[in-house]
Amino acid sequence: MKKRLSIALSCFVLLSYLPVNAATRRITPANKFRYMTKKASYYNKSTSTYYRSIWTNARKAWNGSKTFKWSTTKNKKSRSFTTSVNRNSGIWTNATGMTYNGLAVNRQGVQTGAGMYLNRTVLTKYHYTKKQRTNVAIHEMGHALGLAHNDGGSVSAMNPANRTYALRNCDIRGAKQIYASAATTTKTLATAAQSTLTVDHLKDYDNGITGVEQLKKAAPVIVEGHITKSVNHHKAPKNYYTTQTLAIDKAFKGNVGATLTFTQGGTTHMAVTASEILPQHQTIIVMLAKNTHGTYYVINDGQGMFVDTYTNNGNELFDHVSDHAIYTEAMLH
Repeated sequence: MKKRLSIALSCFVLLSYLPVNAATRRITPANKFRYMTKKASYYNKSTSTYYRSIWTNARKAWNGSKTFKWSTTKNKKSRSFTTSVNRNSGIWTNATGMTYNGLAVNRQGVQTGAGMYLNRTVLTKYHYTKKQRTNVAIHEMGHALGLAHNDGGSVSAMNPANRTYALRNCDIRGAKQIYASAATTTKTLATAAQSTLTVDHLKDYDNGITGVEQLKKAAPVIVEGHITKSVNHHKAPKNYYTTQTLAIDKAFKGNVGATLTFTQGGTTHMAVTASEILPQHQTIIVMLAKNTHGTYYVINDGQGMFVDTYTNNGNELFDHVSDHAIYTEAMLH
């Protein structure tokens, strides 16, 4: 049977931006987590003076908006923290930052801990200025306090492709809306117990047909095959990282052999999207790339994986593991 870990995914893209003086009317939406009140403290784990100052600048931006107050603590055991890492493999491949919501929750399901990360490797590789890195930190802090992504193309710190924008009115209004009511009356509390990881990459994919088209273009390898072995590297329910071995039935893109083994984008220490334990002979279509170690992984942290479900009017239909949209085989290559 399938075992899933619910994870929200998003990506940053190096594309053209809207004019700086443009405005976005849509209020930035909420994710399912929030703190009890509109304030929280965090421990800054960054050892780099440069990145400590970036997190400080992001904190000041939020505090200056008077919608949410972040404060620092010297308590190394703080359940909320900021940090920076230097990685570019597994789930960190081309990731600029990430936020882990719900690292700790109270009995009501209200968040008491969240992890906020910046990735020095990718930010340096793509020449982000200090101001742009601060914008990414503002974005991650926005996720931690309860904001989801605003629409692609929006002028918003929470734009899924943000590199340019600091806080905008749509973000401030979104944060105010979250904390306008007491946490005990918030409808999302019942679903807030399962932690959620938001990973932000250089390339932005959405879950509609446009997103699938982008996935197809980005993937060096697209194959269809059936599972011969499926191994998870954590015991349930913490099935963060799965290795699949696939016997190839059709190769739509790229040169591959008769079989290949791939991971779903993660590491043994970091969760990935919809990590799957699949039965033998399960047919899937996967969009793959290789990491720096030469290991195949499903691109965009699992969004490039589609599981055969049933046949309709002669068409094999495939379930997109990240959002459960249904696609025909022809739509995936």
